[in-house]
This record gives sequence, C-alpha cells and structure tokens, in this order.
Amino acid sequence: GSSMRAIVTAAEQPLGAAAVERLERIGAAVSALSLATADRAAQAEAIRRGIDSLEGLDLLIISGWSAEALRPGPFEELTDEAFAATWEGGMQGMLWALQPSIAALRESSGSVIVLIPTTGMTGGAHYSAAAATFEGQRILMKAAARQLAPAGIRVNAVAVGAELVLDDAEAADVHYLAPGSLGEQAPADVGDIVEFLAGPLGRNLSGQTITMDGGRWLAP
Repeated sequence: GSSMRAIVTAAEQPLGAAAVERLERIGAAVSALSLATADRAAQAEAIRRGIDSLEGLDLLIISGWSAEALRPGPFEELTDEAFAATWEGGMQGMLWALQPSIAALRESSGSVIVLIPTTGMTGGAHYSAAAATFEGQRILMKAAARQLAPAGIRVNAVAVGAELVLDDAEAADVHYLAPGSLGEQAPADVGDIVEFLAGPLGRNLSGQTITMDGGRWLAP
C-alpha cells in the first residue's frame, strides 16, 4: 500500500471521483472535498481540516467547476454575472485550494495536479468564459510550478477531452484531428496519469500539461 496522503477537490464530480478511486485503490489516504466554496476562509478551513485529518499532505488534486461554467451559451449573450461565476469562481477555487496547502506540501516535497479539459487550449464555441478559465488555470499552474520548484513541490496539469467535462462538448465545436481513433476516453482513465505524476516516476516533471485525449490535440 501507499503512504501517500492526498486531498482531492470537487470529489463529487467525475474527474475528482476518478482520482479518489485510483488513489484509494493504491492505498493512499484521501480527504475528498466538495467543490470549492465561494468563500476564501471556508475553503482554507476545509483544506486545513483535510491536512489535519491526514496528518500532512503529499498530493493536492484540484478539479471541478460550477454548473454555470459547464453550460454552453453564445458569446454575444455572455453576461457579467455568468463570466464572473465561471472565471472568478474557477480561478479563485484553484488559488484558494493551493495557497493553504503550500506549507504542508513543502514539508513533504509533495506535488499538485490540476485537472482541466482541453477546451482552454483549443478554444470552445459557446464556451468562451469556460475556455478562458481553463487556460487561465493552466497558466496559473505554470506560475506556481516556477515559484514552488525550489521548495521541492511539483505542479502539473492533466488536460482531458472536453466530452468528459462539458455539458455539451459538441457545442464547443472542437474538431479533433482523428476523433476516437485511439478509443473513447473515460473519467477513470485520469487515474493512470494521476498515479504516474504523483509517484516516483513523475519526480522530474513540473510545469507540464499532460494531455489525455487519445492524441487528438497535438500541442503542448
């Protein structure tokens, strides 16, 4: 069994649930949190409780978005309220999970994995706010990786096919080079990448985006 101690946010959503299932299967101790609250103090307290219950932290997995972010809508009808709920909610959720985890991750030379859909890299028709958020999270991941590397903390992202996340992936109008050529993706597949990145084989990877979409999006 593993001695890994892990926190997974948005564990009730498919990607988070898949990560929890894989980590528990390999014997990790997991604190499964619900989708990040819109309150910074409450989110920090949830992270601190998770760290206390685990008696430390080796891995933080950040995932999950509000229902607003996953629903499609025309660009010209995007309201300030909808953009704020998607952009600010997504970026703050990531920031508020990461910040209170850093001290414990520094003690363990731990790692962070951010789970996002590829929509940020491809763009997404009818998903303008969501695409901006997903790519913003990926850039924030890179910035965190640069700052935290001297502390021995690795930070990476796993980008999955939009169909695993969005309510209507067809509305995003992403034309893959070879749709389905390597088989259909499933949320459970993210467990393979999580196990790799969190384990000793991923020790030299940081600031990277591992794209899990069957080879359909051929860009870093």
